[in-house]
Amino acid sequence: MQLPPGQQLVAAGKWPLVGERAARVSGEPWTVRVAGLVNSPRVFSLAELRTLPSVERIIDIHCVTRWSKPAVRFTGVLLADLLSHAVPQPAARFVSFVSRSERDHSTSLVLAESIALETLIALSCEAQPLTAEHGGPLRVIVPGRYFYKSLKWLAAIE
Repeated sequence: MQLPPGQQLVAAGKWPLVGERAARVSGEPWTVRVAGLVNSPRVFSLAELRTLPSVERIIDIHCVTRWSKPAVRFTGVLLADLLSHAVPQPAARFVSFVSRSERDHSTSLVLAESIALETLIALSCEAQPLTAEHGGPLRVIVPGRYFYKSLKWLAAIE
């Protein structure tokens, strides 16, 4: 792995915590809503997501706070596969990921770029469920982009 300019490797076995530490407290079961410019809006439960075909990807994490963590193994559902159930309309050019955080923060990408990068809707890291402080139970992983695009606590895709 080649480090981007100004980045430093984290110590082995470490994963720094950045930003909020936990999702917004809710009595509702965890779901992911897929809506917007799609032909078939959907809501997926965690159990439904776990039944979809999964892939494993080894991703180098680069955080804008100047740390990098090489070769992290994530498992989940490719965004393209998840979106195939909702069928994006031809007019859909961007995708927005919305968090179940106290601030309902979001991030967005060009839709075609997010598909080409093999964006992953991750359920596990290093063969373990994602911990809450690292975005569990469900996190977006965007390979090739700084980690702020890899949104914690995914609640909606629009």
